[in-house]
Amino acid sequence: MRDDKITLLLVDDHPLYHAGLSSVLARLRPNYRLLSASDMTEGLAQLVAHPDIDLVLVDIVLPRGDGFDAVAEYGNAFPHVPRVLISGRDDKATLVRASRSGASGFISKAWPVERAVALIERVLDGKPGFENESSPGNGADKIARSKEDLTLRQIEVLCLLSEGKSNKEIAHALDIAERTVRAHLTELFHALDVGTRINAVLRAQQLGLVP
Repeated sequence: MRDDKITLLLVDDHPLYHAGLSSVLARLRPNYRLLSASDMTEGLAQLVAHPDIDLVLVDIVLPRGDGFDAVAEYGNAFPHVPRVLISGRDDKATLVRASRSGASGFISKAWPVERAVALIERVLDGKPGFENESSPGNGADKIARSKEDLTLRQIEVLCLLSEGKSNKEIAHALDIAERTVRAHLTELFHALDVGTRINAVLRAQQLGLVP
């Protein structure tokens, strides 16, 4: 684990997802600081305002542009800052396009957070950030066995759940099927040892997974 202070920038248009990831990083890597931007333009402004940013995490789905464009633009303006794309999709075409856009690495939202952090640290150390093997489990439907195994996608579901979103609204926001939302909720209830949506949110707040 890196002990030096690290500043990350997350470019994602969902503020509660930022809050959830920030809480998880505070628990797993307290030396990490996470800045936020909601779109490509705001991300560029953050890079200008914070020359100490060590790495940028960019969601592929962004308003007014996409993550591939953002990675390319950030690379032109700040070629020394590594850029890692994040997505719920991890098919070969997405990985190839991510690499061609100039990304330093790729993180699937189906990965446990520890695996994502390990890749971030690998990229920060100047090592390749594209893994040869596909993520374990069944892609975006990977289930969590305990709170330590929650995936980035499941944290995203928790954040939307804490907003009071319905299964249909969560599915629309994340561009996944409602049955996938139900599967995530079932495993989240198991991991958090709760039986209702309200208790899942309360338990997640106690664990620092959502604000």
